[in-house]
Amino acid sequence: MINFNHIKFVIYQLTRPFSYLSIKHEDKWYYDWLTPLVLTILTLAVSVFYIPIQSITGSEGLVSDITSFISNLPGFFIAALAAVATFNKHDIDQPMANPPKIEIFYHGSYLMIDMTRRRFLCVLFSYLTAVSIFLILGAKIALKIEISEQFKIPLSWVGFGIFNFLLWQMVLATILGLYYLGERLHTPQ
Repeated sequence: MINFNHIKFVIYQLTRPFSYLSIKHEDKWYYDWLTPLVLTILTLAVSVFYIPIQSITGSEGLVSDITSFISNLPGFFIAALAAVATFNKHDIDQPMANPPKIEIFYHGSYLMIDMTRRRFLCVLFSYLTAVSIFLILGAKIALKIEISEQFKIPLSWVGFGIFNFLLWQMVLATILGLYYLGERLHTPQ
């Protein structure tokens, strides 16, 4: 017999690296959605006028070059995650000022909790690791797919737009993580 509670828990575990997107805070929407969308629109606008789509999505194109760079990032994100998770500084385990909140599954039920700096950074670097891996895999697969000529250009621009949005989201989240590691981690609550 299928245990749906067990399946639900497995799905919960496998999707937790993306829980960063479910953090509740009034400023988070700007970092995760608005700013990446604006930067994606600007990138696409400049690209449409100045870069032929073949130079973007071709085998030696911009997406391939960026993907080669991104392929180095998961290891760095995992190292940052390990460092934050084991960092021996107890004040990072106190709730943050104006704390973001996240829902967790604890002893069979869901709870909304205030985040500590450690939890926030661990969730952030888990997300960055996962999104960088999926961005690499998605780009590599998309660049290999054969598309009918009549759909090739529009689908290439749509794919480049999605790639850009996820890339900008990853870049901005990385900068936020660097800000927390470089400054906020060392300042009093």
